Amino acid sequence: MIRTKMFSASVAVSAFAVASLLAVEVAAQSKPSIRIATGRSGGTYFTMGAILANTLKKSGLVKSANSETSSGAFESARLLGKGTIQVGCMDARSVTEVRTGSKRFKNKVEVRTASPMSVIPMFFVTRANSGIKTIGDIKGKKLAIGARGSGMEGHARFILNKLGLYKSIRPVYASFSPGARAVREGKADLQFQCCPKNPSLTELSELAEIRHVAIPQDRLDIVTNATPAYGQMQVKKGAFKGLQRDFNAIQLGVGWMVAANSDPQIAYVVAKTIIEKYKEMSKKKKNFASIEPVFAAARKQGVKALEMGAPMHPGAIRAFKEAGILK
Repeated sequence: MIRTKMFSASVAVSAFAVASLLAVEVAAQSKPSIRIATGRSGGTYFTMGAILANTLKKSGLVKSANSETSSGAFESARLLGKGTIQVGCMDARSVTEVRTGSKRFKNKVEVRTASPMSVIPMFFVTRANSGIKTIGDIKGKKLAIGARGSGMEGHARFILNKLGLYKSIRPVYASFSPGARAVREGKADLQFQCCPKNPSLTELSELAEIRHVAIPQDRLDIVTNATPAYGQMQVKKGAFKGLQRDFNAIQLGVGWMVAANSDPQIAYVVAKTIIEKYKEMSKKKKNFASIEPVFAAARKQGVKALEMGAPMHPGAIRAFKEAGILK
């Protein structure tokens, strides 16, 4: 009898050990490996993607997480469509083009929102001694518009077309850092910028005296009324060196996007990490804090407040419901 009991106990212990190992293996298999396409080196998206990747690694929710450069939202969409990446930084207006097709993006890709990434202002800056004070003064001027084919170039083109100014400018195709350097060196008269304090804007304001180019309210309304992807927001005095007063800018929502048919666990771990860690992440990059009002709006208005040009992925909805942000 004693031997039988001892044998039974031994079998039970062995079975428990095997079950535990199987549970660990299953849990490991459920953890996704995530590649994140961000933006061009030196830009805000690039920095925020790197911070997210590091935070995901520390979370224990993923096998691995890596961020990498991308030429912009459209490249990120193509990579999502191919399955080369699992998460991409994309702004709401570009997402709309990706999902419906456009002259700039003909092959549609169905994407979904995993989480809001940030709410950013877009505006124009120039050297303080340039003589360019309002948007109407840019006719005939050399504008660092963003890299050719980038999201920033697309936004600048859209905005200036709505204001009847695009054909009057001389575009300088350069991403953030080269564009800022072109302004400093006089190779460009002004630059289309966003997201203070991004490294290129900080460097430009530290090495040259600059000011923002004012867009009168009636002209700002023309732009923001043209698409639901844009809104208006205030850039506060001191957001970059030389800014002496608050001003209204074009607001753009940006999201962490995934493919519509992707593993729900990917959207879930991204959303869960953002929800739980965005305050901590904002200590490294303040732009993360800009999603706090979006979360507050979602508590009152529901899921639509979280959508950055595309519906929420079911995996992300699960995370937001667990956090009590969605009902």
